[in-house]
Amino acid sequence: MKNDFKRLGSKLIYKARLFDLKKVKTRRANGHEFLHDILFHPGAAVIVPLLSAKEFVLIRQYRTACAKVIWEFPAGTLEKGESPLHCAKREIIEETGYAAKCWTKLGTFYPAPGISTELMHLYLARDLVKRQMSLDQDEFIQRRIVSLKELHRMISKGMIVDAKTIIGFFYYRMKIHRF
Repeated sequence: MKNDFKRLGSKLIYKARLFDLKKVKTRRANGHEFLHDILFHPGAAVIVPLLSAKEFVLIRQYRTACAKVIWEFPAGTLEKGESPLHCAKREIIEETGYAAKCWTKLGTFYPAPGISTELMHLYLARDLVKRQMSLDQDEFIQRRIVSLKELHRMISKGMIVDAKTIIGFFYYRMKIHRF
């Protein structure tokens, strides 16, 4: 399908701290017009923290949207004008208490393209060095070191339900630890 769509305009519905909600009007080349409600998000960085050859750092935190405490890779929203790599370097220290000497970009993906503009930038962080955690006021994080085998098991058994973590694991296995 070719891109025969033209955005005609948008109207701000709600402005939040991290995103804007807008009603977007679009027209197809055949003249059909439609409206969608879209979350405009600045993007995020996701970190796959590799502690040793086959050990990862996971975090466990409460997620209000799903009303659950879940295991995931650390991540954070890009601040205005911030590069994805800078965001990743900031977030890994804040959420895990580690800094990384070596960074590799694994890929990018849209976690919810049906409703959001958010683009996630996925990085592998290696050669980790212990630092001081610096959590945001609304973050309550528990850190855990898991083996590659344990991470695989947690995903397979549904213990990890976070999409960015599952995608991060897949990219790691595909690009670094070939499977």
